[in-house]
Parts: sequence; C-alpha cells; structure tokens
Amino acid sequence: MVTNIVRNKMFLILAVLTLAAQAFGQNWQQRSNSTSLSAVPACQSTYTSGSGLTLFEFCVTANGNIAELQSPAGGEHIRVSGSGEGYGVCDSGTKVRYYDYDGGDSGNWKDALITQPGGPNTFPLKVVRTSSDGLFTLTQTFSRSTGERIVKIAMTLKNNGATSKTFILLRFANVNANNGDGGDLNNEFDSGIDAAWAYNNQAYGVRLSTATPSLEHAGFVDATNDGPDPCNPGASSPAGQPFFGDGSVVVAYVIALPAGKSTTSAVEYKRF
Repeated sequence: MVTNIVRNKMFLILAVLTLAAQAFGQNWQQRSNSTSLSAVPACQSTYTSGSGLTLFEFCVTANGNIAELQSPAGGEHIRVSGSGEGYGVCDSGTKVRYYDYDGGDSGNWKDALITQPGGPNTFPLKVVRTSSDGLFTLTQTFSRSTGERIVKIAMTLKNNGATSKTFILLRFANVNANNGDGGDLNNEFDSGIDAAWAYNNQAYGVRLSTATPSLEHAGFVDATNDGPDPCNPGASSPAGQPFFGDGSVVVAYVIALPAGKSTTSAVEYKRF
C-alpha cells in the first residue's frame, strides 16, 4: 500500500497530465474504444532461457511491444486473451496523444527502425520511432537479466522541435498473471510510487517498475485492461487498493526537454 503522503505526491507529479484533459476526454474515449487490443501481434524477436520452473521467455514486436512474458513454463502473464503492452507519449502543451499498445496504435507514427546487428532473437536490440509530425523520436533499447527474470527497456525521448516541450512518457501492460488467473482474467493489483504489480495468491506475479527513480515518475494501477490516455493515464485508477479485477499497470514520467535535447528513462518488468 502507498501512504497518503506518497500517493498525494504521485498525483501532484501527474497533475500536469490532467490540465485540460476533460476537454479532450470524450475524443480519447471514442478513439480508445475503436482501438482493439485483441489482436495478437507478431514477435520480431523471442528470448528464452532456462526450462520448466526456471523458464524465462519474452518476445518483442517490430514496434517495440512486449507481446509475451512466460515464466515458469506454462505460466503466461501478457499474451492471454490477446495482449496489451506498450508505450504512450503526450505533448502536454497541445494535448496530442501518441501511443502503441500492441493491437493498434494512434496512427501518428512513422515506421519503426530496428537496429539488431546479430539478427532476430539476439541482443543488442534497438527500436526507433519518430512521430509523424516529426516532433520527437523515441528510441527503445531492450536488455534482460535472466537470473532475476527481468526485462529492461531504456526509453530515450528526444525533442526534435525548435522550442522546449514537456512530455508525458508512459509504459503500460495489461497484465493477466498466471494465464489470467486460470482464465477469468482477474488478478490482485497494487502499486507504489516506483512500481505497480499484479499477482495471484499462492502463484506468480509481474511487477512494472522504474529503473530511473531520479526522474519525475509515478507507478499506478488502472482498473481497466484498455491502454491509458497518455495525457491522463491515471483516469481509470481505482478508488482504493489493493484492487482485484481485470486491470493493468502503468509507470509514467513527466519529462521537460529543451529543443534538440533528449532524456533516457527506463522501466523493468520482473516476474516474481
């Protein structure tokens, strides 16, 4: 559980996300409802280590989504009833949203560029995406720690514009731990300032956490499996936690960038 002081700080950090959000909320809801997360995206690279109880396997799509996370063998936590994992960016000045949540994206991205010298299923793996308006470039660099069952994603956001901008950058996952609790898609969810997680009692869980705690950030739960509004990602947070249901986890950053500058934030998925 998060103390009231920490939770208040978390929402103060995210206050910039909600400015003028109500004016855009209806448009986002219509857009979100028209974006299906049920499609199962193809894996560009799959990484596997161990077997049986020590298996740790995940895959990355060509656009930089984690479309599968299985550990131990037979215990899938993301690719259940479709999948939903990805990233969102909000220009806090214009409230333009950019996102890719697996089954569909916002339609305002250029094609992804992949750098992978060793070919598919190898590291290093880097996925670069630029917004179609050229405002920013997001570079995702993937790595892992097999012994700790961790997937790490370093996300470098560069302001390509001629003026300073404040962006919201988030990572989201529709976690369905333990094959969606055996099929009903319900998990126990909770969060702290640095992380959010989902699990089942006497079973396994997945935690999404920041790996760059010095940057302004917040971790929280959404009481929905839909991808969040990048300009108001806490809109669907439950009134109280722990929350039991079909939810999702989010880590969001508030990033102020001068023209031509970049900042790297990082997140980790850990199976526990």
